[in-house]
Amino acid sequence: MTAIDPSGPEVRGRRRRVGPLLVPGLAWISLAYVVPAVLIIVYSFLTPQLGGGVIWNATLDAWSEIIGRGRRSDASWGTIGGALWRGAAGGAICAAVFGVVSSHLGLRMARSLIAAATLGGLVAVNHLAGAYNNYSAVFARSVVWSLGATVICIALALPLTVFIASRRSTVTKNALLVAVMIPFWTSMLVRTYAIRFLLSNTGPVNNLIESLGGDRVVFLNTRFAVMLGLVYTALPFMILPLYAATERADRSQIEAARDLGARPTQVFAHVYAPLIRPGLTVGAVMVFVLSVSQYLVPTLLGGGKTNMIANLLEFQFGEAFNWPLGAALAALFSIITIAALYVTVGRRDQVDLL
Repeated sequence: MTAIDPSGPEVRGRRRRVGPLLVPGLAWISLAYVVPAVLIIVYSFLTPQLGGGVIWNATLDAWSEIIGRGRRSDASWGTIGGALWRGAAGGAICAAVFGVVSSHLGLRMARSLIAAATLGGLVAVNHLAGAYNNYSAVFARSVVWSLGATVICIALALPLTVFIASRRSTVTKNALLVAVMIPFWTSMLVRTYAIRFLLSNTGPVNNLIESLGGDRVVFLNTRFAVMLGLVYTALPFMILPLYAATERADRSQIEAARDLGARPTQVFAHVYAPLIRPGLTVGAVMVFVLSVSQYLVPTLLGGGKTNMIANLLEFQFGEAFNWPLGAALAALFSIITIAALYVTVGRRDQVDLL
C-alpha cells in the first residue's frame, strides 16, 4: 500500500475542495465563541464604569480583587479543624469501603486509596465552602457539587441504560428512550419550577408526609434541593451517551467472561466497564459542565443561600455593575474548566469518544 504524501498535490487538492465548506462553520464558531471569549479576557483588564460598562483604561484591579478576597474569610480555626476532621473521617470510611470492593473485584488497591483520599478532600472543601465568604468558596462549592451530581447521575444511569439496552423489542427501546428525552421538550425554567412546587411546604411531597403522620419537612433553599435539581436536569445527558456505548459494546466478550466462570461483579468491573468507558467519559463531562454552570437551580431551589459560579457572575454583571470583575471571574473559571477537560479527555488520544 503506497503512503500518501501530506504535502502532495492530491492532498492539497482535497484541502482546496473542502476549505470553502468549512468557512460557514468556522465563521459561526468565531462569531459565537471566539470573539466573546476574547472580549471577556480584554474586559477583565479594564476599569469598571458606574452603572455598567467599562472604561478603556488598563488595570489589574479585577484580578487583584479576586486574589485579595480569595484570601479573606470569616471562617475560624475551629471551622478549618472541623473540615480536616470531616475530610479525614470521610476518606477513612471511603478507603474501608473501596478496599473491600477492590479486593472483591480484584482491582488495584492503590487506585481505591487515591479515590478515597480525593473524596475525603472534597468533603473537607465542601465544608469550608459553607463557611468561607469569598470567591474561592463559590468556585469550590460549584466544583464539588457538580462532581457529586456527576457521581449520582452515573449511579442512576448505569442500571437504567443496561435495562433499556437489554430489551429485545425495538419498540420498547424506542419508547424508553423517548421517555428519557421527554424533559428536553419542556423549558428548563418550567421543569425547575415544577420541582419547586413539589418540594414546597404546601406541595405534594409534604402533603404526603403529613398524611402518613409525619411533620412537614423544609426542602426548599437547602443543599438537598439544589443537588436534586442538578441531578434532575443533567441525568438525560448521562443516560444517552451510556446507552450508545452499551449498544456498541461487544456482547461476546461479556458472554465469554461468564462462560469462563467470572462473577457478575467481575464481569462488570473487568469487561463491561472498559467497554462503556467512552460513553461514561462523555456523559460525565457533559453532566459536569452543565452542572457547574447552572444558574436556575441554585437560584430557584437554593433561594440565594447556596450560590454557584453562575450566580456570582450574574451579581457582578447585573447588580454590582462591575463588568471587569465579572469578566475576570468568567475567564478564570473558563481556564479551570478547559484545563480539567483537557486532563480528563484531551490527553486520551487513543480513546474513541464518539
